[in-house]
Amino acid sequence: MWDKTSERGSGRLGVKVETSGQKIFYFRFYWEGKRSFILLGRFPEMSLAKARQLIHDYAGNLKESINPKTAREEQAIQAEIAQRQKELQGSIEQLINGYTTKMREDGKRTWKAVLYALEKEVYAIIPRSTKANEITSIHIKRILAGMIQRDAVVVSNRLRSYLMAAFNYGLKADNDPANHQQDVLFGLQMNPVSVIPKQSAAEKPGTHWLKLDQLLSLLGDFPKAPKVGRSVSQLLNLCVYTGGQRPYELVSSRWEAINWEEKTLLIVPEVSKNKRNHLIPLTDSAIDMLKQLQRENDQQSAFIFPQRVKPEQHLRTDSFAQAIIYYRKHFPDSPSFIGRDIRRTCKTLMGELGISKELRDRIQNHALQDVSSRHYDRYDYLAEKRDALEQWDRRLNGTEYTTSNVVSLFRRA
Repeated sequence: MWDKTSERGSGRLGVKVETSGQKIFYFRFYWEGKRSFILLGRFPEMSLAKARQLIHDYAGNLKESINPKTAREEQAIQAEIAQRQKELQGSIEQLINGYTTKMREDGKRTWKAVLYALEKEVYAIIPRSTKANEITSIHIKRILAGMIQRDAVVVSNRLRSYLMAAFNYGLKADNDPANHQQDVLFGLQMNPVSVIPKQSAAEKPGTHWLKLDQLLSLLGDFPKAPKVGRSVSQLLNLCVYTGGQRPYELVSSRWEAINWEEKTLLIVPEVSKNKRNHLIPLTDSAIDMLKQLQRENDQQSAFIFPQRVKPEQHLRTDSFAQAIIYYRKHFPDSPSFIGRDIRRTCKTLMGELGISKELRDRIQNHALQDVSSRHYDRYDYLAEKRDALEQWDRRLNGTEYTTSNVVSLFRRA
């Protein structure tokens, strides 16, 4: 039976009733003088109202001189493409994994810590399978607000920066030919973290540093604190006697990095924070410390500072941080400090000796940003750094004005 309500030239809605009683809707139209049919659907899955809506769209195609069958096929193709794109859209888990994998490939040593932090905080609020392009600033706000409510304000700023970087990675990943997730599209239009403000009040630049007598007392008392191991004590000594090196760069260095004849320690790019070779001149005091560590290396580890239980791995820097906590508990009247204050203390006290800031920056392996340093100057400043560290060594050992009959502080400790 054919509907008689349609206007001429716009096709007609029909229903076919089979012998079984099942009803099927069709659309009949003429194209280039030939009669054509489109099966619309079966009743009751296809309602009469839905069938009328469909033929209304097809009638519109005819008025625009478009073959309804061709239009229908094109719609099916577009729907399939849209569905495929939706299936390819990456989840927040794929975004986080992709970002931290990129960090690892770029040699960022913190990638594991960043992955752990993101997994811990994000998945508690957002399911892993959530599409990355469905995440809004409201989701981000909920994550950070929970951290702030538990007084982890500084940590919330760190997580915000991780999320900002992760979504920036996702914005570029779809068009990056080097992206290892070629079968994943994130379809991001904006970074939802960009409108979330940083908690600036929580970020106060460190200003604390120890006076010389306080630093000397620390070096002498540190190994006396319970649970502070010999290896960690020597790590503190070596950090100080090398002018405030980063603890991670020392603990992850291997014995092969030491040139005993030239008295140098090479921090290789795989370890260095700025991904450049960093050559540290070693004073006699530092050499004595290293030789003592070498004698105590009964497990023949490749690392200067190996883990006691797993000597094939280097000492973790959080062991150093924990040792500082033990020290502060045992010596409650000592000046309060954290690991980063040691580096600042060395920088400040060497400045008091008249060592230039540029040379102190080079000793501590800061990434110098001027064009000359970044692109042209490849001089290692070894002689200048050695003179400065020997001057620093004499001050630590109380031998600025005499070089005879002196016992190094770390030996007394």
